[in-house]
Amino acid sequence: MNYLRTAIVGAAVAAASVILAQPALAASFQRDVGDGIVRYDDTTNEMCVRADNTTGTAWVEVTLTRPGVIGTPIVIRDDNVKHPDATCKQVSAFDNVTYRADYESFWSGRGTILRGSFQFTT
Repeated sequence: MNYLRTAIVGAAVAAASVILAQPALAASFQRDVGDGIVRYDDTTNEMCVRADNTTGTAWVEVTLTRPGVIGTPIVIRDDNVKHPDATCKQVSAFDNVTYRADYESFWSGRGTILRGSFQFTT
């Protein structure tokens, strides 16, 4: 009877970990970061940041670093006043490069900065 209970609990834990796991960002993606979006196009190796076109001022800033690698970070900033379209930069053209993206976004209607981070692999 204990074997059956152990098997049921094990299956439930495995199912929950699959259901609750955050999906990995692979290849091309677009991600909402509060007051804008971050988009990566794997075919062009281009990272774009766009602040929402909203009433008031909004901006989004993303800093890309490579975990465990010393180097200059890539910083991309966009705002809806000076630059209504997305701001884009090229990132590594090599495949299987992992980046950490730390972002901040701001909208004057709320008056606070949202922060977060995620990782992705080219």
